Amino acid sequence: MWLAFVFSMAACATVIEVDWQPRIGHFSLDDARHELGAPESCVGLDDGGNACSWRGSSVGGMDKLILTFDPKGQLATANKVHF
Repeated sequence: MWLAFVFSMAACATVIEVDWQPRIGHFSLDDARHELGAPESCVGLDDGGNACSWRGSSVGGMDKLILTFDPKGQLATANKVHF
């Protein structure tokens, strides 16, 4: 059981450490759901896009990945916040 926990925590940290910049404009919300799983939350933006967040644990705290998508559903920004 401990080993499964360690692997699951490593998977969360790996997801957050992706270099998102090359994916801007070429990565869809559907791609993100496929790669990261269901987001913790999504909200509609005034421009018709979406902002979605995924949570992961890391040593010494928690990370939140916030991806925004343009009205066409393509990645516009990626930000990681550490708590």
